[in-house]
Parts: sequence; C-alpha cells; structure tokens
Amino acid sequence: MIATLCYLEKDNKYLMLYRNKKEIDINKGKWIGVGGKLETGETPEQCLMREVFEETGYKLNNYKYKGLVIFNYNEDEPLFMYVYTSSDFTGIEKECDEGDLKWIPKNEILDLELWEGDKIFLKLLFKNFPFFYLTLNYENDNLISSKLEFKKQYSCFEVFVPENYVEKIVENLQKYSLLTEGFYADVYSTADVTGHWKTLEGGSPFDGEVGKASVANEKIIRFRVKRNFEELAYYLVKEVHPYETAVINVFRMEV
Repeated sequence: MIATLCYLEKDNKYLMLYRNKKEIDINKGKWIGVGGKLETGETPEQCLMREVFEETGYKLNNYKYKGLVIFNYNEDEPLFMYVYTSSDFTGIEKECDEGDLKWIPKNEILDLELWEGDKIFLKLLFKNFPFFYLTLNYENDNLISSKLEFKKQYSCFEVFVPENYVEKIVENLQKYSLLTEGFYADVYSTADVTGHWKTLEGGSPFDGEVGKASVANEKIIRFRVKRNFEELAYYLVKEVHPYETAVINVFRMEV
C-alpha cells in the first residue's frame, strides 16, 4: 500500500492534523501531517496534490520529496509513505473532515501525541537532513524497532585500459582507500574487451604505428566511489593510465 504524507510550513510552524473525527482510524488520537493513500492510476505526486487540497484547501505550488517511510503494523500489509514538505502553497484553509487542523510551532511538535516513529523523521525534517529511508516496525501502538538509512550518492567508473595496467590503477586508488564502496572491501570488477584505435599524426602512440589501425586485448575496470571523491578518482586513474586520451566513463547514481 502506498500513501503520501506532507508537512506544510510557514512562520516556523507545521500544519498538523489531529485525527479525531472517524470512529475507525488507526491514527485516532494522534497528530500527523496531511495526506492519504494513492488512488488507482495515481502517481505519488498526484496523490500529494489531491490529498493536500482535499484536507486543507491549499494548492501546492512547490514541494520537496524528503524521504520514504516503511510502516509495518502488526501483520498488516506494509505501508510505504512518501514524505514531503512544502512552504509554497496558496488558497484558503478549510475544515478537514478527518480531524482538526492547527499550525504548531516546530519546537512544540515533539510534545504532541505522536507515533513514536514520527518523532524520528520529524527531527530529520526539522534539521533538513538529506533524503532518508526509514523502516518502522510496530506491534499495536508500540514501536518495536526502526532502521534509518540515508540516500548515498556515488560516481561509477568504467575505465578502458591495457590489461597489464589494471594492477597499477587499482594500487593507485587503494592508496587513498577509494575502493571500499561495494559489498566487500576493495571492490572492483574487470571484463575482457578488444580495443581498436588509430593513432593520428602528432600523437604519442602507446602501441601501434601512426595512421595504422591497431587492435589489442584490453580490460574494462568498473568501480564506484562516493560522489565527493569523483575528481580524485579520475585524477588517480589518469595519473597511471598509459593513453594520452584515456577512455574513462563516469556515471552518477543514488542508492
């Protein structure tokens, strides 16, 4: 099951919803943000816009996707909550048929009657932490365990190199402990490839004759580093790579 949860912000306050109007409501008696479950065919963004308008009367002009919360409650189907914040909205606030809306100063929110797990991600929102994944495991109203992870940004490298240079490149990267971002320490992979090139006039050929097509067995080295080490890794590869114009592909990813 998928749902959205949004915290509207103004004047250092969040718009909170006190759920007290439904007889059968897992959130009854608690303060939460606004939002709800996706309808058939909706994207999370469409659900977010619809739910915020239906519950508050506000139209979102802009919003920020802050995290994904996995809510496991007893033996129920897991609930995947897309968490957003917004300080850019227009409209006239209206009464909500699911509870009472109230603007609460941020420094008072943690004193409200909240789900224990909500306190974890609210603290992250208050301090503008990077994107997070939070798993919450409940037995009834009791939080049994939680797991918090942050999205990590990586740069993935593909380096084409003569096979006898693989070890030199790996050693250069290991000097600065850059090959540690896989499932095991010193993670990289290699694959056999065939290199085809033609050295132009004025070049400094590593192998072969100027103007003549050359073929050689090569390797592709694949590895990844944290994004903030991308430039260092690139320099270290270039430093020992034998080709004047090295083929180094860099892809950015988030996990």
